[in-house]
Amino acid sequence: MNGIKLLLPLAALMIAACSGGERSPAAAWTMGPDGGTPAVTAATRVIDVYKSPTCDCCHEWEAYLRRHGYTVNSIPTDDLAMVKNDRRVPREAWSCHTATIGAYVVEGHVPIEAIEDLLARRPAIDGIALPGMPPGSPGMPGTKEAPFEILALHDGDAATFGEY
Repeated sequence: MNGIKLLLPLAALMIAACSGGERSPAAAWTMGPDGGTPAVTAATRVIDVYKSPTCDCCHEWEAYLRRHGYTVNSIPTDDLAMVKNDRRVPREAWSCHTATIGAYVVEGHVPIEAIEDLLARRPAIDGIALPGMPPGSPGMPGTKEAPFEILALHDGDAATFGEY
């Protein structure tokens, strides 16, 4: 009984330490159907990347994902517009490639931190996007000059997901 009394304060400290800290601003979406925030599993670390067969920066983004422990299925296509439209990516959020991970779409050169935040939070959205091809984003040459504004995609609309 005394052992349990000693463990309770330690457990409370561990929970407080894990829940604190800096996190990107969360949008007002609800959590996924289970209401929880499960850890990223091996099954969710598989990502399908739809891209032009000749795109070098898409190849570099895929390599970036692999370096972070993701299994990447590279899917060359000559009709990226169809892929984007099928996944309801609004035109203002388009980039050079479209990926899917689980039920989510990831559009463009999205940093790994945003992807893992998406998978941990599991908001009720269609996915996330980094529009265009910003210099210094994963897979793109150049220098990152400011945090990237990642968009949340939901029902064909885009809103702020967070800055990374």
